[in-house]
Amino acid sequence: MIDRSLSTTTARDVIAIGCSAGGVEMLPQLLHALPRDLPASITIVQHLAATPDPFLVPILERSSSLPVAWAEQGTKLLYGHVYVAPPDSHTMFADGHLVLSSAPRENHARPSIDKLFRSAAANHGERTIGVLLTGMLDDGVSGLHAIRQAGGTTLVQDPDEAPYPDLPCAALLANAADRVLPILGIAAALRSLAGQQVSAISDEAELDRTGTSTPERMRLLGPQTSVMCPDCSGPMRALGEPSTWQFRCHLGHAHAARDLLARQDRDVERALWSAVRSLDERASTLETMASDATQLSRSQIAEVYAKRAHEARTQAVLARKFLVDLVASTTQ
Repeated sequence: MIDRSLSTTTARDVIAIGCSAGGVEMLPQLLHALPRDLPASITIVQHLAATPDPFLVPILERSSSLPVAWAEQGTKLLYGHVYVAPPDSHTMFADGHLVLSSAPRENHARPSIDKLFRSAAANHGERTIGVLLTGMLDDGVSGLHAIRQAGGTTLVQDPDEAPYPDLPCAALLANAADRVLPILGIAAALRSLAGQQVSAISDEAELDRTGTSTPERMRLLGPQTSVMCPDCSGPMRALGEPSTWQFRCHLGHAHAARDLLARQDRDVERALWSAVRSLDERASTLETMASDATQLSRSQIAEVYAKRAHEARTQAVLARKFLVDLVASTTQ
């Protein structure tokens, strides 16, 4: 009987794939083009909503000659098998097995592509092939860099082919790709690279592996910033290079710079709408007080209240116009 468990040699035998929007369309095409005797394991993170009846594995099974299954706690990695991260669980590597975790979300995502990629870099180094496909925002770009730093190989889908090119474009802008290929080109590269004989471990990947942090370890990750974590309000540290800034707090929440900016845009918009509402309510209250004073024949007081109500109403109109213009400018 052939032993299909992961090798202890330096062969490229760990394939980690990440995608978000559009992945349900691209993944079947990729798996369909891979042989059943592929000398590597494949682990996939696709951003999925936490539902009681997830659908991705049945979809992939219909297109793949490789066995496809949900990753489970302690799953042993086997050659020629595909493991899919279940919804609402980070999936990581440890000693030839998979580990599931409910650790804090990264870039709003659990499972997180970055966590999968960094874990692959930490545990398998040069043996790792990281693949980043279609999607939105930045989850996976930082992890792709970790794979490259550990000596692994990184493949990114051609943005011109991706249904959602935002994520591949972010990887290219960050110089995180060894090769940029269409989906069938990625399949051909995997067939060629898998089993090739060919490590550095980043501090952040080691933190993922152990699941614990200390002030000393956090200082190793990068400088503390003035940016507060939007999930827990704790201080955050800047990790990586300027082109791939990742911000991480002591608890483990992590956000790409663009994700933080999007959160801040929403917070500013929410605060401004609150101000508009408060001005409208103030104007309504003053108008009611002016009406009450008029009924009591207190004309001077009524005039004061009416003037203040007019000012508040004018301020509310100006604030609303400013907010609408601001939102329009941030979405262009």
